[in-house]
Amino acid sequence: MYKGDILHILDQYDYKILTKLMESGRVSFSKMSRDLKISDVAVKKRFENLISKGIIKKISVELDYKVLGIEGEILVFLKCEPLALEKNFNTLQENDFVKTAYKTVGDYNLVFIYLLKNFSQFSVLDKTIAKMNGVISSSLLIITKKVFDKNTIPKTSLQIYYS
Repeated sequence: MYKGDILHILDQYDYKILTKLMESGRVSFSKMSRDLKISDVAVKKRFENLISKGIIKKISVELDYKVLGIEGEILVFLKCEPLALEKNFNTLQENDFVKTAYKTVGDYNLVFIYLLKNFSQFSVLDKTIAKMNGVISSSLLIITKKVFDKNTIPKTSLQIYYS
């Protein structure tokens, strides 16, 4: 199996370890070993193997932006001249209010999520876009409610082997 192969083969233990980590990245190897009825060492080796295969990229913190005073998020769609894309990504990466940026194919070639401290901050977003090079067109979508944001393992696209 080569790196990047979408059909990573997981057994029941790897699948359960991943599921438990997605529920809580702070779950201990000891707790997982008790739940899975395997040793701490086995869980640790499987965890390290999942990292070495590139299946686990990182364990991270999920922030509640509302508690931090962020009122909302906006999806910003930009169509830029192709030669300006990399410079625009660099500009966005330096902006504290840009959460995520994507290179895309379709009507727009750059999409990013912008955090709004308050809804009067649209002028700051306008200035951010104005600083960017080669912007041909743009469109904004205000996210009014996150319906779900699931961390999932798509079972139908994976081969999971149970012994």
